[in-house]
Amino acid sequence: MDKNLVKSAARVIQVLEFFDQIKRPATVAEVADHHEWPHSSTSVLMRNLVALGYLHYDAGPRTYVPSMRVALLGDWLENLPFSNSELTQLLQQLNRETSETIVLAAQNGLQAQYLRVLQGTNVLRMHLHLGTLRPLLNSGTGRMLITTMDDATIRKLAHKHNALSEPDRRIDVEQLFKRLQTDREKGYAMSIHQVTPYSGIIATLLPTPPGQRPLAIGIAALSQQLISEEQHYVNTMRQTIRRFTNT
Repeated sequence: MDKNLVKSAARVIQVLEFFDQIKRPATVAEVADHHEWPHSSTSVLMRNLVALGYLHYDAGPRTYVPSMRVALLGDWLENLPFSNSELTQLLQQLNRETSETIVLAAQNGLQAQYLRVLQGTNVLRMHLHLGTLRPLLNSGTGRMLITTMDDATIRKLAHKHNALSEPDRRIDVEQLFKRLQTDREKGYAMSIHQVTPYSGIIATLLPTPPGQRPLAIGIAALSQQLISEEQHYVNTMRQTIRRFTNT
């Protein structure tokens, strides 16, 4: 956790993300133990969220669950060619067809951030977390997100990345443009061993209207599995996206 974040604000988001992961009601103890927070301050935080209308409290089992207000918070942000429930179904369908971990990502500064994660069901699989950040310029989801940008914007992001990075983490800007050209031509990006050893991701863009922020969807798996199933996974993503978006 970034030390510069206001602790109370960060904890509110972490509480909501926890519910998004478990998809069921939870007690104060579950939330506190998961995050290794004091039970007393967690209880105060969750009572405050109830008072503000973001959580509902069931006095019988003493459990909390997000309210409809949370579900409606982002409705105005994304004018996608499919509904929130259709997006969920799309991710679930990909998860069922591949048995791999499925992620939905968007840009967050110089990072690509996972907005949704469905864990794989393979015995050998990638386990990822909601909210995870990946480098925008050299991760699979990040590269697909920046394929939508013009060269001047990409160059500016690359220079900022290099200015903030240690020498061994800096990016060759011209090599980046060559890689992005290939990603655009193929319509997808594959990243192997870039962030986590022996693993990677195949990512493509979801269709979004002009002016809306790009969203990338990815299949994360062990490297050898991605290499052997590359074309199958790409075809599965394309067919599933077409099925749910009519594009």
